Amino acid sequence: MRERLLEALLFFLERPSVTGEEKRLCDDLEARLAGSGLWSVGRTSNNLVVRRRTPDPSRPKLVFAGHLDTVPEPEGGIPVRVEGDEVYGRGASDMKGGDALMLALMENLDWDEARVDPLFVFYEREEGPHEENGLGRVFEEYPEVLEARLALIPEPTAGALEAGCAGTAQVEVVFRGRSAHAARPWLGENAISKAGGFLAALHERMPEEVEVEGLGFYEVLTPTLARGGVATNVVPDEFRINVNHRFAPGRGRDHVERTFAKLAREHGFSFEVKDFAAGAPPALGDPLLQELASETEVRAKQGWTDVARFAAAGVPAANYGPGIPEQAHQDEEHVKLSVLEGCYRRLKDYLSAIRRAI
Repeated sequence: MRERLLEALLFFLERPSVTGEEKRLCDDLEARLAGSGLWSVGRTSNNLVVRRRTPDPSRPKLVFAGHLDTVPEPEGGIPVRVEGDEVYGRGASDMKGGDALMLALMENLDWDEARVDPLFVFYEREEGPHEENGLGRVFEEYPEVLEARLALIPEPTAGALEAGCAGTAQVEVVFRGRSAHAARPWLGENAISKAGGFLAALHERMPEEVEVEGLGFYEVLTPTLARGGVATNVVPDEFRINVNHRFAPGRGRDHVERTFAKLAREHGFSFEVKDFAAGAPPALGDPLLQELASETEVRAKQGWTDVARFAAAGVPAANYGPGIPEQAHQDEEHVKLSVLEGCYRRLKDYLSAIRRAI
């Protein structure tokens, strides 16, 4: 099984799929699944919806959903390689390890004996803007996905069950000043140095823990991009900072607006919420999820995932995957084969143990 899992993982890693460039991987995956004769494969853009050729509507429907895209590679790339228990490559943890888990389940599990009716979704553009995420298109064109009793997203959790997810907003903060010659800066107002107090405050700001249904989510504000200035000898009259705000499930856009309105009054800037995605509360009261949670470490999902999309559409969902959260987007990103194998065996047992009566 370990060799089969490694082959499935390398299948994904050896086909680069930076956001917007998922076509080759999607083409090859579609051909592999269609060629097995066991699965019916639907496609819209670079999204695949895969169901058994002989579905059983008497069984509860369980959806597995994994994104195909990755963030860009670092300069010099990440050579795909196996070093002992570790497998390296862009997306190894986020989330091609999870995709490999899905593929291995499809190709190796005896689904005639499983207690669920499975549906697998592989989709594009998760790492990009919220509105471009391929799941939105899947939900529109394949509404049966939203008939599921439960959705499992194999995002990186290192084999733990991570319930719910934090919300995320991208907020552009703008400091404005007045241009002048850099030799006579007192004649202007430097927008970059004007932002110093705000940046120092963010640097010192501690995460705030918010408990939701017994799980702790952390609210943080992180500056991620900055730009300003027109020339090396000109006092900049404008400085823009992108701040990524992560917030607890249950918070809405009004929470983000209030948070930044208060900071704007304190530090003298204007702001605009450029992108917003609400979080998802834990769904641990769901019977299907309770069985998986009963023998698995359970914690909050600090990052935003498409659990939130499913939850907003009325489908209970959770994150469970082999990737290492701390390895996501790292320059030497890798996943551990032992964790991938452990996740596979846990899901194999789980899918065989769910009672039909649920």
